[in-house]
Amino acid sequence: MISSELIFGVAFFLQCAIGIVGNSLLLVLYVCIAFIKPQEKKPMDLILAHLTVANMATLFTRGIPEIMFCFGMRNVLNDLGCKVVLYIYRISRGFSVCTTSLLSMFQAIIISPNNSVWARIKVKAHKYILHCFLFFCVTNALIYIRVIEHSEAIKNDNISRYEYISHIFMVRSLNENESTAAFLFGMTLHDFIYHLLMALSSTHMVLLLYRHSKQVQHIYSNSNCSRSFPEIKATQTILLLVSCFVLFYWINNCCTLYVTYSVENKVEVETIGAFFGGCYPALSPLLLIGSDSRIGKLHFIPGKEKRLHKDFMNGLVNY
Repeated sequence: MISSELIFGVAFFLQCAIGIVGNSLLLVLYVCIAFIKPQEKKPMDLILAHLTVANMATLFTRGIPEIMFCFGMRNVLNDLGCKVVLYIYRISRGFSVCTTSLLSMFQAIIISPNNSVWARIKVKAHKYILHCFLFFCVTNALIYIRVIEHSEAIKNDNISRYEYISHIFMVRSLNENESTAAFLFGMTLHDFIYHLLMALSSTHMVLLLYRHSKQVQHIYSNSNCSRSFPEIKATQTILLLVSCFVLFYWINNCCTLYVTYSVENKVEVETIGAFFGGCYPALSPLLLIGSDSRIGKLHFIPGKEKRLHKDFMNGLVNY
């Protein structure tokens, strides 16, 4: 009879393989577009490229340790390894929240009418993307710095000192002091703000799409109709991404809360939660690849090597 650990191990392996390959291909796609066909580059590509990096970091730091555990490789990481892995995982997960929220807000601004209050922001929005990423990195690194102090590798001695016990790492019970309260408040406020921004921007996009569907009979009389349909398709893709993110995020959180406050340590529940936590990083590149019409325009055939080399060199100069 096949054990549940083996089934989970295969599931995590497939999830990580699909996610890492998909995110890597998507990242290569954006690099190729930036250097080979810069005329097709979009400001949103930069946001999506950072999202793929965050996705790969999440899969490496959470999925691979789960695979190791499921296939019998226990207690491989020491205290330092657990601190580093958990810290990178928390930062990449937080960065994924921020980037998905930024993606939703950016698309909401892009599709807003030119006569709306967002008209001025629309022109300058792409200039502040890198500033946003720097802010995301600094805030997440500062918020989760206490993870390094309180996480340890699995040990058999005195587990009563630990509030959250995973089958990979343990988190010591937090003392009730001002610094702990500030940490919990900052972590909660961080996720709440970005989920609220996601909800508001998504609602704005849904209303714009609904308004567009009501006026679809006039679409062919609009001079900008050739640009409308790609923007609508991109908006629908981003709405689907946001919906998937929120769904998998809260399933993972519910499982984590259950394991944290449950009297008995449910390894299966934690493993299921970790699997759902990796679904968004694994599936999001597939949605993006399937919706990007530029993929079919990148042909690398021998007869065009000379022309592609020339385009590549021109792209380096223009970039």
